[in-house]
Amino acid sequence: MTLKNIHVSMLICIVSSLFVVLKMYTGSNLFLIVFMLLIMTAMLLDKQPHRVEYLLFFISWVYVIKFDLTSYSLFVVLSFVYIVVSIMTLIMLNKSISTRLVFAYMLFGCFAIGATLFNGGNLIEVLGFVLNYSVLFFAVLFIDSNTYFKRYTYIYATGLLSAAIVRWISFSVQEIDSFIQSMTIVNTVKTTSALNTRFTGLDLDPNYFSLQILIAITCLLVLCYYDSKKNIKPIVFIIVLAIFGIFTYSKMFIITFTAFILLTFFMFVKNNVKTAVKFASFIIMICGVMLLFFYEKLFEIYKFRFFGAGTSTDAITTGRLSRWNMFAAEIFQSTKIFIMGAGFGTSFSHEKMAHTMYLSTLYYLGIIGIVLVLLYISSLNQVLRQNIGISRETTFQLFSINAIPLYIMLIANIVLDSFIMDFFPFHIMLIMFALTFQKNQESMAGR
Repeated sequence: MTLKNIHVSMLICIVSSLFVVLKMYTGSNLFLIVFMLLIMTAMLLDKQPHRVEYLLFFISWVYVIKFDLTSYSLFVVLSFVYIVVSIMTLIMLNKSISTRLVFAYMLFGCFAIGATLFNGGNLIEVLGFVLNYSVLFFAVLFIDSNTYFKRYTYIYATGLLSAAIVRWISFSVQEIDSFIQSMTIVNTVKTTSALNTRFTGLDLDPNYFSLQILIAITCLLVLCYYDSKKNIKPIVFIIVLAIFGIFTYSKMFIITFTAFILLTFFMFVKNNVKTAVKFASFIIMICGVMLLFFYEKLFEIYKFRFFGAGTSTDAITTGRLSRWNMFAAEIFQSTKIFIMGAGFGTSFSHEKMAHTMYLSTLYYLGIIGIVLVLLYISSLNQVLRQNIGISRETTFQLFSINAIPLYIMLIANIVLDSFIMDFFPFHIMLIMFALTFQKNQESMAGR
């Protein structure tokens, strides 16, 4: 028996998520065990390229898939099962692997572990980091068509949306709300008139939740652009996810989402002025509706978020400037950290975060580690392009709709540390897919 239809895997994910909700409501770990058995069974029965879909759906649930507050997320177990099943499939199919990819993967993984052990870091933490990037290795290795981009984007967006809906409903269900509050952190914004809860879905941080929304939105935009049938589904997803993003009250989201709108308009103007006019009209209409219903509340909150603490650079960046200076000093005062990194789980990184991927990655891995990461991602991209039949002569189009997910990820991570987050390898995969998606492949994308 093999599961083939995207609706089957989607249905399994949704049914399984209900058992997670029942665990939240009742506190019984039995429901979580049923959830795990369902997902692992589905992984075993499904086609190899489809198995990663179950991880894509539940990556935004990672903080609530736990037996208790102190235990590790069961998402780690699902990732490990995925890797084991992938290795077994690899052996059974006797599939060849790119030597360059294996070499790059081994160098990257061994360096990350070695640097951490050398600096007295946390072995469990670095193994979790390498595990996430190992999932990316097998996901790319078995993909043989770019038509999977549509499947992966929709299942990722659906998982994210379902997490948002569960959190929204939980505000009215005390048992679920109490469980989520025990597993995550309640972020608030206090204005002169009220104390407002920042929406985080099932994530710990509204900024990282909104980043996941941004990646989903940009990938949906790519699908929408190449959809010859002009399906309304991606547009509905984009609107609903964007509304949830707005209610995170995240400065990063507003700035990056504005950049997304401007980039999209620019790309549309370059390719088709008529499409650009339609897009601009649509954005104006949606913004008008939002302002009509939520202007008073949103204006006060975002005014406070941007200027409530003053107009100094450190205040506007919510203390990030001082963190950047702190991490920059830590990196550039030590030749060892600058060259080889400090590894994962060291005392300095446990006490604070850099709040910018560009400094935190340098801190954790150093110059050598960054080179190895880029080599690994480049090797993955090369294998992906070969697997889906993209010729070597096809170059990266700097000013294309396909590049928007990449640009949004780079912009947002100026103030975030996504490189070490569980979801980041999945973002890399979706972005690589988006960069290679073509119009003549979209008609096959529903398979």
